[in-house]
Amino acid sequence: MSENLFAQVKRKLNITWEDEETTARLTDIIQSAIPAMTHKLGIADPNFDFAKPGMENDLFKSYCLYEWNHCLNEFDDNYANNIAQVRARNEVEHYQNEVANDG
Repeated sequence: MSENLFAQVKRKLNITWEDEETTARLTDIIQSAIPAMTHKLGIADPNFDFAKPGMENDLFKSYCLYEWNHCLNEFDDNYANNIAQVRARNEVEHYQNEVANDG
């Protein structure tokens, strides 16, 4: 997890204070969110950088916000359309890369 991603999520959650417990909880949330969002969004690269600007970054920060507020069960329903769009794009890119590498 990059410091940039940590700072982005912290800003999204409006966390303006510093303490060990908050840092530990936020770190746990981000570390759990990385594999969850990689799977949900159909990202083939296990080292994908969620700190890069784009829909993946926006969805990642929102996922962390939902987890922070203990309402993660509502995330998929509220972002289903966005998740589907990003997943479809990533699946097409993955397919195109496979075809290019096989040809």
